[in-house]
Amino acid sequence: MFRNAQWRVTQYGLESVKPGAPYDYAIEAGRLAEPDGYGGYDWPGHMARKGWVDVEAFIAAYLHALETHKTKYGAMVDLARLEASLARARAIAAEDACGALRASVSSAGR
Repeated sequence: MFRNAQWRVTQYGLESVKPGAPYDYAIEAGRLAEPDGYGGYDWPGHMARKGWVDVEAFIAAYLHALETHKTKYGAMVDLARLEASLARARAIAAEDACGALRASVSSAGR
């Protein structure tokens, strides 16, 4: 099974790994392909909003989890929807990083 600094694919689904991830977080395999309301998949965007998540590490693990557990979430993954979901997650993470940088620069100038 796949593992990186923050995530590992398990029999359960996708789980965070300490110390790379400061929190215990687990996503059940059957929930990996849940829709997000924007025509994509929920988990990439959801996790990109969490400040502690390395979005690229999550995406790598998420892709492995989708492949590993494809019989458990009950649907074929639509590649166009998946790509849109990953692009959206990266955009969310970039926005959050820019916002944090702006806040840091703003408070340093006071």
